[in-house]
Amino acid sequence: MNSDTAPTTFEEIVAPLPTAPPCTFRFDTVPCRHRANWFIRKRACCHASGIDFMCDTCHTRMRWLLTLGVEFECTGCGARSDSFAAMYPASGEL
Repeated sequence: MNSDTAPTTFEEIVAPLPTAPPCTFRFDTVPCRHRANWFIRKRACCHASGIDFMCDTCHTRMRWLLTLGVEFECTGCGARSDSFAAMYPASGEL
């Protein structure tokens, strides 16, 4: 990858992607195979250009777990997230 010409903003990364990508989220290491309804920008601490796609089911499950009080820890830097906004700083519907 050429860091001089590679997209650097969230919008630039998402713009050329297919209109109906599959959900890339995983629960228990099993990838979801549904059509994505959301694009998600991962925390920049460990995923500089990390984009996930989520279907409505995975999106709902993540919000439900966070509402129940589950905290997620970043495997790279150890940062803890107790909200969807902390875990995914930018997200939107496809």
